[in-house]
Amino acid sequence: MKGLAAGKPGEALLFDFPQPEFNDGDLMVKPLACGICSTDVKMVNRGSGGNIEYALGHEVAAEIVEVSETEKRWEVGQKVVAVPYLPCGVCYYCQHSQPTLCKNLFSVFLEPGGLAELVKIPREIASRGTFIIPDDMPVDIAALAEPFGCVIKGIEDVGLKTGDSVLIVGDGPMGAIAAAVSSYYGANMVMVAGLTPHRLAVVDQYFADVVIDVTKSDLQAEVNEYTHGRGADIVLSAVSSAEALTSAIECVRPGGRVNAFAGVEDGTIISLDLKKLHYQQYHMTGSFGVGPEHLFKALDMFASGKVDVAPVISAHFPFAQAVDAIAYARDRVGLKAMVNF
Repeated sequence: MKGLAAGKPGEALLFDFPQPEFNDGDLMVKPLACGICSTDVKMVNRGSGGNIEYALGHEVAAEIVEVSETEKRWEVGQKVVAVPYLPCGVCYYCQHSQPTLCKNLFSVFLEPGGLAELVKIPREIASRGTFIIPDDMPVDIAALAEPFGCVIKGIEDVGLKTGDSVLIVGDGPMGAIAAAVSSYYGANMVMVAGLTPHRLAVVDQYFADVVIDVTKSDLQAEVNEYTHGRGADIVLSAVSSAEALTSAIECVRPGGRVNAFAGVEDGTIISLDLKKLHYQQYHMTGSFGVGPEHLFKALDMFASGKVDVAPVISAHFPFAQAVDAIAYARDRVGLKAMVNF
């Protein structure tokens, strides 16, 4: 069967994978839609090292095509979403409600990955990390549950409260999603800063109260203007750079909260004014990944209809052109690229 994989550095290709071995309690699914994530782009840029083991993709909505003979919960034909990996539920971190710090987080995963003609959902994920897509929910929207779930976790980690002002540093897909989730969680003002005019235009139309083009304006001055000189209550850094996080810290109010949301390369270091940290008493945290509860909350958010999330998807590609979807995301042509099967 075909799956999209990372080849040599910078190359994505359709690769022949063996069909995953089906075991009792597993689900075999046929993907219907799968979003392209910046992690997929990073894996392509890094390359497979000459040993292709996994398919790309983890933002997947699919239809069940095979269940165990003894299966009682799931049925062939049901449409589902699933977490890409699963916290064990019993370790120290899981017991302290920190599921993505689980030391066994990647023990089970979707095989070989979401961008393949068939995908196995292992028994453990089928049991604790798979959810039915409501009948009236388009599969493209359901496939957004994983990235929205990641942001929901980030918003909850940073403690957004109703009435907070929020600054999102970054105008990419996750920045747009963070703006949408912030509004859903009750933010009073959502500001998004970026440097890509066509992305800022979409965010301005659908998700944010204020957009700031950092190529034309001083970010800190603009944020202060909209927050009566205080700075933002909550700041999410949604760009994979030290500079973005530094800007986020500069824009948070005294006593506010900063989330280093975007993943960065090993060795990425910032300078931190410890006197400012001490006297202004702001809080910093990081956020990574998604747990089953966040995926469920994302589906609930979609079903509520309170936020129109469809504009996050800016392009569709058939599976046969999935390589082009990677290029679309890499070149920042729009927001989210969605592959349809």
